Amino acid sequence: MMVMSPPKYQLLMLLAALRYCKCLSQQSQTYNYFAYGSNMASSTMTNLRNLSPLASSAAVLPAHALRFNIPGVPLVEPSSASVEPIDGMDDIMDIGAIIERGELVHGVLYKLTEEDFSSVCSTEGVPFAYSLHRCRPIPYTGDGKRAGEESLRKLDDLSMASTVSAFTLRAARKNWREGKDILPSQSYLNVLIRGAKEFALDGSYLEKLQQIEAGRTFPGNGLAEELLRRAETRSR
Repeated sequence: MMVMSPPKYQLLMLLAALRYCKCLSQQSQTYNYFAYGSNMASSTMTNLRNLSPLASSAAVLPAHALRFNIPGVPLVEPSSASVEPIDGMDDIMDIGAIIERGELVHGVLYKLTEEDFSSVCSTEGVPFAYSLHRCRPIPYTGDGKRAGEESLRKLDDLSMASTVSAFTLRAARKNWREGKDILPSQSYLNVLIRGAKEFALDGSYLEKLQQIEAGRTFPGNGLAEELLRRAETRSR
């Protein structure tokens, strides 16, 4: 019996997911994508990746943790973000406890065409750096204060009717998921902060992003902001 390598298996999973979503929505053929890293900044999507999101909204993903476990280039861009589900969570969760412990990730929920969703997957390195992860974020209208938390508190549990079915990305390798985080560049963090401000994510989450320790880079603070700036200049 032939045994497939993990990257090949993940690629087949990606193709299967695309076919599955297409069957579910033959007319619209759109995909919900939850972004939590640099893709939160709309300019990353439109200018750097040349995508055209159909819709976007602030959103919160309970029972997950923001991680920086995707290795990058040391001293340049040391790592990229991912999300990982928190072990031990049941289908019915204690929303209050999740909020109290901070076991949630805020981000941006994009609606994408099939072509743009495929582009996100390929440019993000699926299935080698990231793998697709099914999730159910809760969209909200950001106010920069507590709108996301209030949306969560209105739920008795994370029922199917209360959330939106979406795809997000998590670390593709088990040793990355189980290993220690790598401190990201300040430049990369600044892009995350930019996206959080743009969509008025909860103030407490913005503060959390601002307090993340940055890794050592040389020279400067990293390249993420400069790459985005150059993409914006080309698009003018």
